[in-house]
Amino acid sequence: MGTDLVYRERMGQLLPEGVAIDPEGQPTRDPTLARAGALLPFGGYKGFGLAFIVQAFGLLTGSELDPDKDDGYVFVVFKPDLVADLDDFKQQLGELIERIKATPRQPEVGEIRIPGERAFRSRERALREGIEIDRLVYEALGTLHA
Repeated sequence: MGTDLVYRERMGQLLPEGVAIDPEGQPTRDPTLARAGALLPFGGYKGFGLAFIVQAFGLLTGSELDPDKDDGYVFVVFKPDLVADLDDFKQQLGELIERIKATPRQPEVGEIRIPGERAFRSRERALREGIEIDRLVYEALGTLHA
């Protein structure tokens, strides 16, 4: 994500292999060079297609192509009960999730997660245990409040 890229740049951390290219199109782990180049989409050409559509929706919201001004937001909202019975939809969705989670996994895969599941668990843990903030980030936030 772009926000992770900025964070790693600020913290002096390298990127994982294979996620970015520099301005000349060469693979890089340097977040500064990646900001001047590009982040690569996950999922090959299909991931690119999905990213392209999302970026196009962003243009509708006022987002600019300049990475330093890319602050538009788009929300897509569905109201399932307009096209189906809500209780039936919930039941079928639950069954779909169960079927996905029951898929045989590779030995190194501990769990199949549904989109948002990790974030919900992280939020629950953070509410219970609090969060750890990097000292540099904490100090930078402190200067904003003063």
